[in-house]
Amino acid sequence: MDELDGGRSRPEDSVVLPSAEPISIEDGQYATLRAALENDAQGFEVETWGLAVDPQYMSNLSKEAAKRQEVIYELIQTEINYVRTLKIMQDVFVRELRESLRMDEAKLKRLVPPISDLLQIHQHFLQRLKERRQQALEPGSERNYCIQHIGDLLISQFSEEIGDFMKERYGAFCSGHNDAVNLYKDQLQSNKKFQYLMRKISQHSIVRRLEVPTCILMVTQRITKYPVLVERIIKNTEANTQEHQDLVRALALIKETIMKVDSYVNDHEKAQHLLNRLDPKSLGRMKDGRVFSRDDVMRARSRVLHEGTISWKVTSGKLKAIVVVVLSDVLLLLQEKDQKLVFSTVDNKPSVISLNKLIVRDVALYDRAMYLICDSSDGPEMYEFHMGSREERDHWYQVIWNALESFQGEPGEDLLDEQEEDLPGRLKDLQERLCLKDAQITQRLQEKLQIVNEMTDAVKGAEDAAPHLRLLLQSASNLQGGEELLRCAVTDLENVQKWLIEDSGGAPPSPANCNPNPNYANRNGGLRVEGEPRERSQRASSDPMLKEVYHGESLEQSADGEATPSWDPVSKSQLLDRLQGVSQKLYSLQAALSCQETTTELQRAYLSERAGRPRGNLLLEQEKQRNLEKQKEELARFHQEQQQLRQEQARWEQDRAEQRRQAEALDAELGRLWQRLEQQEGQLAREREELSQQRQTYQQDLERLRESTRSVEKDREKLEQQQQKLWRNKSPAAPGPLQVF
Repeated sequence: MDELDGGRSRPEDSVVLPSAEPISIEDGQYATLRAALENDAQGFEVETWGLAVDPQYMSNLSKEAAKRQEVIYELIQTEINYVRTLKIMQDVFVRELRESLRMDEAKLKRLVPPISDLLQIHQHFLQRLKERRQQALEPGSERNYCIQHIGDLLISQFSEEIGDFMKERYGAFCSGHNDAVNLYKDQLQSNKKFQYLMRKISQHSIVRRLEVPTCILMVTQRITKYPVLVERIIKNTEANTQEHQDLVRALALIKETIMKVDSYVNDHEKAQHLLNRLDPKSLGRMKDGRVFSRDDVMRARSRVLHEGTISWKVTSGKLKAIVVVVLSDVLLLLQEKDQKLVFSTVDNKPSVISLNKLIVRDVALYDRAMYLICDSSDGPEMYEFHMGSREERDHWYQVIWNALESFQGEPGEDLLDEQEEDLPGRLKDLQERLCLKDAQITQRLQEKLQIVNEMTDAVKGAEDAAPHLRLLLQSASNLQGGEELLRCAVTDLENVQKWLIEDSGGAPPSPANCNPNPNYANRNGGLRVEGEPRERSQRASSDPMLKEVYHGESLEQSADGEATPSWDPVSKSQLLDRLQGVSQKLYSLQAALSCQETTTELQRAYLSERAGRPRGNLLLEQEKQRNLEKQKEELARFHQEQQQLRQEQARWEQDRAEQRRQAEALDAELGRLWQRLEQQEGQLAREREELSQQRQTYQQDLERLRESTRSVEKDREKLEQQQQKLWRNKSPAAPGPLQVF
């Protein structure tokens, strides 16, 4: 790129496009843009609010009030710079790429996502901010102002229809940010003409060396700048005031907008990630035979909600790993093949499951699996999926259930319904635009005829000037009147030709030379230029609307009763009057043909619209009829099940009453038994206490008995000892033991 500034040049750089010439300020396109940018920045040229107002006026405000005005000034100034960036993107970059480089529209939309809606929204917001500044001007001053209320403007900008529109447009723009930057880099490296054009554009004083990626980044980051500014305004606003409440609400709306835009971007990234992995040649099949392609993933209202790998239990009983993608209207069953995802063909079951009439059921006695039952007119289809844990199963169950709750219609029908519902509105809009164009044509013809009248008056002179007739005749409003206008105009031209020939002393023209082609007709076959004096005279006399067509025209009755024009010699003034009448009739005819063409095209559009509808309407009616019959069957089955449920409920109530009576009897018996048990426990406690006392008495008696026994034993031992001593003393000489008999 730097070699373009030097004396050397490469062959590729020697190619100079018309657009690659230095962009001139004198160019009307950029002069208009410069004027628009200067008008936007008027009153906000200085950097701060303090420099924009008189120092004396600023000193009369409190410190918080001055800081608040500084932040508001910064908000308006950044909005001006942002609108300037949008205008440069649209009126410079997009225009030069389209006209100079002749880039195709599809690539241009990828490189610079559509910004016309964003420009319109922010231009309107900037205009309201500037109007608020104008309203806040001090009386008698063009510089001093103090904006008291700005929260209401922020609320209106980020709420209701404008807020929803901003969410949608910023979501779409930010979703294409990465793709736009990558395409710009690719074009900058591979396309020398693109490189040269971008360099020349950046050198322009209006562009100020801005580049496409920089502009795109500024757009994607703009809504993230508002919360910081609004928080600073809130900080310097008196609490417990209406303005403070409005600012707090506006801040919440701005953050909600940012979250919604992030959601749009995340959905787009998920869908783009899926598209990059999905084989473009692979096609999925639904239960009703419809084909689902890769492009259907990116259609309107279709969002990727969840993606994951689970196991599918096939007919043979084996588990096959499969990638399940939950969209907002269908479930996709995919398999990995050659590092790509393709639609599943397991068991020849449909790989695309509509959320319409989808039923989710648990698998009995197994808490890590679930059934998906897809009901349709061709019969139900059941899928059994297994997960690694109960928690994973619960997570999938909740994801699918949430998708079912948010599901709003059949896949692919939402876009068709929108188009069918929007078609009458589009036709009405086109009709209004055509009628507007007809009115503009009529207005231009009136202006043109007015000029012709003025020219005629100037030629005739002031003394011969006559009051003008109406510019366009009433008969210009319908095709039948247009036919009469054409005939009268031809007759007037014949008269003028006759007068000119007679005035020059020549022979009158033959009919073959004077009359137009009698076979000429318009495209609808309604206008034939033929001389029919009798019919024309009769219709002129019977139709009040056409009387003005023949104003000033004298008719004479010939011998055979036919009306013929008089051929009296005419003056120059009469000739100009006649030519003026011819112009009037021809312009009125042109207006009539324009209106008739509009009516014809509208009728053709309505007829085409009706002719194109029957098949779609028939299919929709058949589908509605089938759904109605199915709903009737389901309703009858529901009533039958409801009746059975009521009978079972009655039986259950009876059984419950019987069980209640038995329970009451059992409770009474249990109470009596409990009372008896308490009595027995009391008696047992008393007996246990008596037994304990008896045992204690027995132990005491036993202890005394043992003491007595020991005492007796001791006495016996003493007695035996005394007895032995006694025996020894009585028989000392007798040896041997004492024998006891």
